[in-house]
Amino acid sequence: MTQRAMFPPHQSRSTPRHDRDGAGTAALVLALSTWMLTTVDGGIFLVIPVGIAAIACGVVGVRRSKRGEASNGCMARVGLVLGSVITVPTTCFLMWLIVGLHGAYA
Repeated sequence: MTQRAMFPPHQSRSTPRHDRDGAGTAALVLALSTWMLTTVDGGIFLVIPVGIAAIACGVVGVRRSKRGEASNGCMARVGLVLGSVITVPTTCFLMWLIVGLHGAYA
């Protein structure tokens, strides 16, 4: 006599796919922080490292959204563009300021 299974065989549920939205969110937050740092006294010197971090996170976020791993591609693009628009002119201004001060004291 064969025994019949009392319970149906176990079927595992597929694990839900989690989006990897952290880089896009970080890009936007860092870009907005860069914008705020331009208004703070002495914060202009922190714009370059924070802006570079915003640009890097934006690039990672855009790549993840193109591969379908993230769902906030627009947020990543905004962070990338805003970080670039703030960081590049600020870097040029600081270079101009340093070269000008160096020439004034030489």
